[in-house]
Amino acid sequence: MTDSSLPSDVVEAIAISNAKSIGEQPAILANLALSQQIFNQNMQQQIALSQQSAMNQVQMAAAAKCVSILENNSGSSTDQIEKMQKQIAEMMKQFQKMADSSSQEES
Repeated sequence: MTDSSLPSDVVEAIAISNAKSIGEQPAILANLALSQQIFNQNMQQQIALSQQSAMNQVQMAAAAKCVSILENNSGSSTDQIEKMQKQIAEMMKQFQKMADSSSQEES
């Protein structure tokens, strides 16, 4: 199948070049797969970091709300204690609703 118009050196060089590229192809594909895996892992870590940051903000807001409730109801009368219990119960209901809605979004 060699063409008589091409010198044998050129045909040999083309054959060597083709063999070399065929030999390098698995390594190139492995490098591409590895780079894609590294990229995906990086994206997952960024998402986890973002979610952790959001949870930290929620925890800070909850702590601030608890401090506010305690400061506003610093007396020891039973009315103030009952008011504080109602506020805490309402806050816990809101947290439960948020937890339920976030668990349904993940499903």
